[in-house]
Amino acid sequence: MRGDRETGAVNVLVSVTLICTFVYVYSDIDVLKEILHKILCWCAVALASVLLKDVLQSRMDVFRDLSRELCHRFNSGIKGLLVPPKRKRDLVKRINDGVYQVNVENIGHVIYNVAPRGDALSRESYNLAVACSNEFVLKNICCFNQNCNQVCYVMEHYEHNFKQWLQENALSDQQGKNLNPDFLQILRDVLRGIAYLHHVKKRCHGNLSETNIVIVNGRAKVTGMVNDISKTSLDDYSDHLHLATIIRRSFGTKQHAIPTELELFVTYISTEKPSRLLNIENHPIFLSPLQRLSYRVIAHTILYFGKSKKSFVLALNNKLGKCKWKHNVKTFHMVLNRYKTLRNLSSKQRKIFQYKQSAISYMRFCRNVVVHLKDNNFNRDPGSKKLTAKEVEEELNGYWPQFMPILHEILLDHDHLMIVHDAVLK
Repeated sequence: MRGDRETGAVNVLVSVTLICTFVYVYSDIDVLKEILHKILCWCAVALASVLLKDVLQSRMDVFRDLSRELCHRFNSGIKGLLVPPKRKRDLVKRINDGVYQVNVENIGHVIYNVAPRGDALSRESYNLAVACSNEFVLKNICCFNQNCNQVCYVMEHYEHNFKQWLQENALSDQQGKNLNPDFLQILRDVLRGIAYLHHVKKRCHGNLSETNIVIVNGRAKVTGMVNDISKTSLDDYSDHLHLATIIRRSFGTKQHAIPTELELFVTYISTEKPSRLLNIENHPIFLSPLQRLSYRVIAHTILYFGKSKKSFVLALNNKLGKCKWKHNVKTFHMVLNRYKTLRNLSSKQRKIFQYKQSAISYMRFCRNVVVHLKDNNFNRDPGSKKLTAKEVEEELNGYWPQFMPILHEILLDHDHLMIVHDAVLK
């Protein structure tokens, strides 16, 4: 009924407008034209209002239907999140004090972190994590009031934290020569998480510990960040210092001596400016044996063909000094003594090719060992079995364990970012 009245009013308005327009066009009376002009203006405004109302009404109907559909889908999608999720009691597992693994209906396994309502640190950590979107920062899904005294923070599922991982896994092999690749992967992932917080979110973690590093499908993620309102440039160092402390404490717990190369790496990340750690993923400690051999050859090429050769040689020799590495050579003594076979040269000329105890001479020796091993057939002597890249690298590294990490630092000081592809670690 209401719609019929509105339609009739519009028809009358249109008729009046047409009549007034006709009279206005054909009339010669000025006073009448002035009156008709005002009437036409009012009619135009009224018609525009009616049309606008109709357009808005149609759009509102569409918007109302769309909103109703979205609300329906949204409520279906988050069912069990905005209200306390339904739990399968037989699948609840206690991970730590106040931390539980729960199987939530329609979602799967998640972590419940139950904290007192007055715990500002937990609320702060949750808010900071929600603002992050990175594969190396643990996802926080939602939170709800467990009861009048407790808040439950729902997080991405993880198997265990780093402290628990240490209880079940070794850090190196039985001989202590090779670090556990899983441990190196965790270390690398944590450094990536810290880098994301520093360079993207412009904040530091502020609370890094063994319990705030968690393992998700074999990969590490950081959690438990704290606010950094009073953040200064020195705070950037704190995260790497905490990580260095965690590594040293891990080896102390296992009662193992920390390997030389890892000790140098730990010292490096805890003393170097964070802005200089951009190439940390290509640090030699994370590379495969074959990549480390390639690294040695590329570094030698940079040394002899780079613009800062003299400065590079000086820095390498000063930082590493001299080492009696030649006394340790066993397998590759043929390369070491090759200068003696150059019969066509005088004794003075042969001395030029003789290796010294310096870092630069050792670098040349490693390059020659790699280059002269054809098609990866690592032969010691004619008829002997072939050596693998791992065996070659282990022997070269055993001659001078400090060499590779120091070489990496000096390359960075000279603005050389070493990029080695096809890493064994992901």
